[in-house]
Amino acid sequence: MSVPTCRAIACTLLTAVLAGVGCNTSAPNQASPGPGASAAQIADKEQVSRRIGEYFGKSVTPGVVLRVTDLAPAEVAGWNKGTLEVSAGGNTQNMNFLVSQDGRYFISGDVIDLTLDPLKAVMQKIDLKGAPVRGPEDAKVTIVEYSDFQCPFCSRGYQIVEDQVLPEYKDKVKFYFKNLPLKSIHPWAESAAIAAECAQQQSGDGFWKLYHSLFKGQREINQDNLKEKVTQFAKDARQGPARSDLDRRQLHTDVLHQRTTSRRRAAVREFQIDHRSGARLIGRIAASDFA
Repeated sequence: MSVPTCRAIACTLLTAVLAGVGCNTSAPNQASPGPGASAAQIADKEQVSRRIGEYFGKSVTPGVVLRVTDLAPAEVAGWNKGTLEVSAGGNTQNMNFLVSQDGRYFISGDVIDLTLDPLKAVMQKIDLKGAPVRGPEDAKVTIVEYSDFQCPFCSRGYQIVEDQVLPEYKDKVKFYFKNLPLKSIHPWAESAAIAAECAQQQSGDGFWKLYHSLFKGQREINQDNLKEKVTQFAKDARQGPARSDLDRRQLHTDVLHQRTTSRRRAAVREFQIDHRSGARLIGRIAASDFA
């Protein structure tokens, strides 16, 4: 069963939830905590998991496994928040939910505080520790780019950032790069991302050398020659006046065995963020977007 099928199942769950809420018109205030209710009370996870399975088991495709993986007090008093794991045919998708402390009422989705700036909330979730970075620490603008070395649009974004944005704004910009390989449509993107992560662990300068080589050589790279290309890029990086200290043999071994400590998949689309205004740019971008 494909990932889109899992997504369809998740949508079915949400539809069932909405239908259940729409049909349940009795005791509308029972979900609100009483005077003596404790905001820290946690519903019984096994009971919640069983009830969810019984309820949605009647409306989802046979063979789908539903499991509550965590449960904790929510930001809303009287409610818990949790994660529901939906598995089918070897594919798994997680969906967030809220459940009342007595385990009776279920809401699909996340708690959203409408008094907060949503873009600042997104920025707070971005982990930049150890991420490759260029530019002064006190730069007025910070760009965080999530990219895919095999993606043609990302390659175009690379040209805009490297040939126009950074040269024009110079020390006004601090630039972070984070990998977001779209493995389902780009077969060698993840291996390239792993190579870049491995290069970063060896040398910050080595990472940027490989970063440039992967984007500039994108049209020449395929799934079969990637390891050979990465090894050659590392060899080239050790030559010339601006040589780096990349260990090409170690890099080849790391990529061959897919070794890295940073294979994190961010659950976000490609975007760039200006930390002053919180501007988020999605999809195809132009140099004028950074003005």
